[in-house]
Amino acid sequence: MEKVKLRLYQLTLILSLISFALALLSSGKQREFFYIAVYASIIGLACEYKKITLRPFSIALPILLIGLLNLVWYMVYEYHSEGLNAYSDYLGASKKLILSSILVFYLDRFKSYIDKASFQRYFLYASGAGFVLATSYGLWQASQGMGRIEMAINRATVSAYVYSVLSLAFVYGLYLQKNIKLYAAAGLIVLISYFVILLTGTRAAMGLYLLLAIVLTLYHFRRIHLKSMLIFLCIVAGVVIVSYKPLISPKIMQAQAELEKYESGVDSTSLGSRFTMWNVGIQNGLAHPLGQSLEERYFWTQHYINDGHPNLISALGYLKIHLHNEFIEKYSLQGLPGIAILLFFFVSMFAHALKNRNGLLLTTMLLLLLYGLTDVILLSSEALIFFVTVFALSTPLSQTRQR
Repeated sequence: MEKVKLRLYQLTLILSLISFALALLSSGKQREFFYIAVYASIIGLACEYKKITLRPFSIALPILLIGLLNLVWYMVYEYHSEGLNAYSDYLGASKKLILSSILVFYLDRFKSYIDKASFQRYFLYASGAGFVLATSYGLWQASQGMGRIEMAINRATVSAYVYSVLSLAFVYGLYLQKNIKLYAAAGLIVLISYFVILLTGTRAAMGLYLLLAIVLTLYHFRRIHLKSMLIFLCIVAGVVIVSYKPLISPKIMQAQAELEKYESGVDSTSLGSRFTMWNVGIQNGLAHPLGQSLEERYFWTQHYINDGHPNLISALGYLKIHLHNEFIEKYSLQGLPGIAILLFFFVSMFAHALKNRNGLLLTTMLLLLLYGLTDVILLSSEALIFFVTVFALSTPLSQTRQR
């Protein structure tokens, strides 16, 4: 029986690694391997039922709570007598979060089945394969004349979010090998990744990727190698200079123009519409502290605009999708309970990462938080599956073993 338990854990781990590597090559295959891994973890937990304990704390808990909150909210506000509502992103997200919490719990609780050095090697192979596949795909799309590359995901912004985390995961895998040549390779990976991110045209990723690469490096090594840092910064400066006119400058000018338009009362731009949506979302949350349905949010906003706020009318086009901010979206629909559980999710995950010196989990959470200030990642099917898979795979990478 012990051999069966070991094989189940290994199978779950391999399936998770494959799903992780295929995130930007094939969304369909990514999803299939993720669900098979979840089902394998359920069977594994059933075989291990005598060893299951709720202590020590597992990051599966905050993931489960967000999934349960989404499910409860959907059943209270969106499930009508005729069946499931046409808008089911929250329902789909709740299923993925609840199922992924099982996967995270299983890989975390029984990580003793694989030694850390072996797992680090497998993680390096998977993240490296995923990086090479995604980069090759993106560069091929660019060579075909695609304005903003998007790889396997049909939204360039989501692709940039996923790619940035995938790249830093590969860099972290290289760091864990403790090899000077691989450290140099990690620097090269960062530069290639930044160029690919520039090709996605996603401002948030363009502004945050290099910063988080530096944070990951400093957190992992806990000291600064001045000579290496200077060489790296010089190379980065060269990449920025070469890319500035064709890729970076247009985005800066676009942002400046959009801010000027917003200040003059025109909000029908990418940044301007976000400011309007955030305003509307906060007002909705203040008016409905215990939550409301999507339909109620739309109709309440219509009345709010008609009652003296015509400058917010452009927000109506986004209210049946989301408000491009993780916290404001939760607050506007799920009220105080939603914002409280989301805060618990981020705080507990950060605390766990810091306590266990888990650089991958810390960096991934920082990017999820910062990207979530201008988008809603926990509703995107591809991004959600990718992020929760990273959470699951990060648990064996903790630098301090839990008893």
